[in-house]
Amino acid sequence: MSETKKIPCDILIHDASVLYPDLTITEGRSIAVAGGTIIEIGKADVLRERYAPMTLLDGAGRLAMPSFVDGHTHISQQLLRGMLTDEYPVLYLRFNLPYENRLTADDMRICTELSCLEMIKSGITSFADAGADYLEQTASIIDEAGLRAVLTRPSSDTGAHLPKGRTDSIDTILAESEALYRAIDGMGEGRIRFWFQFRSIASCSDALIRAIVEKASEHGTGLHAHISEYPETNLNSLRKHGMRELAYLEKLGALGPNFLAAHCIQLSNDDIRILKEHEVKVVHCPRSNLGKAVTKTPQLLGEGISVGFGTDGTAHSGLSMFREMTAFRHSQVVHWGVPYCDYDVMNTSMLLDIATMGGARALQQEKRIGSLEVGKQADIILIDIDQPHILPTHNLLNTLTESVETGDIRDVIIDGKLVMREREVLTLDEGRILTEGKQRIRKIAKNNDWT
Repeated sequence: MSETKKIPCDILIHDASVLYPDLTITEGRSIAVAGGTIIEIGKADVLRERYAPMTLLDGAGRLAMPSFVDGHTHISQQLLRGMLTDEYPVLYLRFNLPYENRLTADDMRICTELSCLEMIKSGITSFADAGADYLEQTASIIDEAGLRAVLTRPSSDTGAHLPKGRTDSIDTILAESEALYRAIDGMGEGRIRFWFQFRSIASCSDALIRAIVEKASEHGTGLHAHISEYPETNLNSLRKHGMRELAYLEKLGALGPNFLAAHCIQLSNDDIRILKEHEVKVVHCPRSNLGKAVTKTPQLLGEGISVGFGTDGTAHSGLSMFREMTAFRHSQVVHWGVPYCDYDVMNTSMLLDIATMGGARALQQEKRIGSLEVGKQADIILIDIDQPHILPTHNLLNTLTESVETGDIRDVIIDGKLVMREREVLTLDEGRILTEGKQRIRKIAKNNDWT
């Protein structure tokens, strides 16, 4: 009898522990990847006999899990790292906006490269950026790095608090956004998308918000905005419009399932009702948000509202989803659990779902990414769990959210392509990028008079 011919595949992750969509972990499993998608997950010995891979990854002592989705970040902030800690409010007026306003195209190039490098090494393979300049250049770098991204043009047409050069006319915003949509959306074999954005209600007129919403609807794409991030944002909305931010956006017809609402810290019960009725996707940024308040996430989840995590950029806390999960769990338990003896108010399964599927839903890509399933895109990270700060453990799922660090991620696969192997990023020149970043940050300090 002739030997059965093996099935060719691009990558076979052999004999790993696998985190399944129901958030259970099973040992001795393999994952076959071909054409950018997961084609089979099964017993290691069976798949090893069935497939002939171009690349074989040894999964012994490794956990294979879906990569993280950063639902709200600022890739332009990589050269702002270390400036905000211990500074008094309001940071975005004193630091973030003046800094962004002075970035050159070459500054933004280095920021993007640094951000892509950090995300890959942190296991973040998909992200939504909150708005950056020089977007065609930025998109090309992201494409080269191999990441998935939702990019937006920063859009504001009013606000005396904004630096000169941070506002534009509605016609300019719409024309440039339309041109960027045509140039960027669909790049990288569909990995890079362009969405429409208004930065915040405080910096956008009624007319601009309506026009941006209409553009997103016209192109069948998403909207991204900062919502209820500070107490003063709702107070300003109440003074100007006679209603809170979300009620005002509801009145304008801006809300819907395609709306990504970043932060959502200062929420009333009626705000939660509005989010639920319009199926808005919420993204919290735990470590950044904790400088302002504790979010009402248990109430949001109880109402069936989709919640994802974002890092809010390197300037606030770095791009580690493990640290975001740890900070988030403990702050939620202290605020919403301890006073009511409800210690399960934010458990491990909730955290992992928010960090993966929650972000995928926010990016409107839950059918393609966010979990390891046959037919989904192969966005996978392999974690070295055979280490004394992880094993032995009674519950690997719990240990995953409490003890694992970004440095434990050894391999990263995006869209079925290996972009990091044994901590070496294969798509970017890490040495050059770090050297240029160290040199450029001195220029940034001088330009912003931080010396």
